[in-house]
Amino acid sequence: MRNIFILGLLIVIAFSSCEKLLMPKEKSEKPTEVFEELWKTLDKGYTYFDYKGVRWDSVYMMYRPKISDTMTERALYDTCVQMINLLRDGSVSLNAGFATSFYNTTGGYAANFRKDLLERTYWKGYERTGPFMYKVIDSVGYIYYGSFNDDVNDAQIDVMIDFLKGSGGTKGTILDIRNNTGGKTENMYTMFNHLGIDSSFEYSIYLFATAYKNGVEHDAISDFIGSYIENNDKRKFGRRTVVLTNRANYGVASLFATGAKGFTRHRVRVMGDTTGGGGAIPASYELPNGWIIKYPTSIVKDADGSYIENGVTPDTVVTMKPADEALNKDSMIDAALAEILK
Repeated sequence: MRNIFILGLLIVIAFSSCEKLLMPKEKSEKPTEVFEELWKTLDKGYTYFDYKGVRWDSVYMMYRPKISDTMTERALYDTCVQMINLLRDGSVSLNAGFATSFYNTTGGYAANFRKDLLERTYWKGYERTGPFMYKVIDSVGYIYYGSFNDDVNDAQIDVMIDFLKGSGGTKGTILDIRNNTGGKTENMYTMFNHLGIDSSFEYSIYLFATAYKNGVEHDAISDFIGSYIENNDKRKFGRRTVVLTNRANYGVASLFATGAKGFTRHRVRVMGDTTGGGGAIPASYELPNGWIIKYPTSIVKDADGSYIENGVTPDTVVTMKPADEALNKDSMIDAALAEILK
């Protein structure tokens, strides 16, 4: 039987190993050597050249003439950032110590998140356990989880479930992960184990499939391996659950949205805006001058076989309405309440 612990462990091991910092052979401050190492590192390890339609050799020919050993550190950084931004990938970043670059995948999109509004209206009187903020709204449990970097465990989730159901939150649960930019895969799997409804029947939920870089050629990618959740004895949020998403969901948060869509038969729906994308396992590499380049080393597809690199589309698209905001209302939370209570 396919088992979440085995499959989850494989991904966690891969994630952990890829996150170990890879060191250069020799230190060097020369801009030409730093640039060459940066270009070669991505050339051998980045997974989305074909999908993005990027001709990396042509990019080299465009940017190499701009690099000289007499240029300033800042000029080198700015030029390197211009180059990696051609990948149009929010999972690629360059940390120079004095600055860190991130490709902005939310530009031109509505934020669909107003923390000040939530604090004034929806988060008043909340409880907190671990990283979770939670309360009951109109007989529905509401939970906000701001980062998958913040560790969670079954005991914390059980405390929330007991409180919410004991305080009248019996109709369902809203799990708000808007502006959650990702983090640790193990926290994602802990959350998956509590999605859906209590069931004594055998079930297996397909979450997503992952392929890994296994060579230096651009098309050197492994076969895709599916990840599943099997039935388990963990306490469930129960009844109906709505997961709220927006464009500021990246990496593991986007991956969680992908997997949550697999729980449709267990009364789970994803609502909100398309996520910011990502979800691949990252690698970090130290360049000769100490800068850190971070990039994806895997590819993820959803249950329909579509890449999630550019974001996960929710089951139901909902956005914030200016008229509601003027009345201190969060259109997305209100839509989730209506979905659960209908």
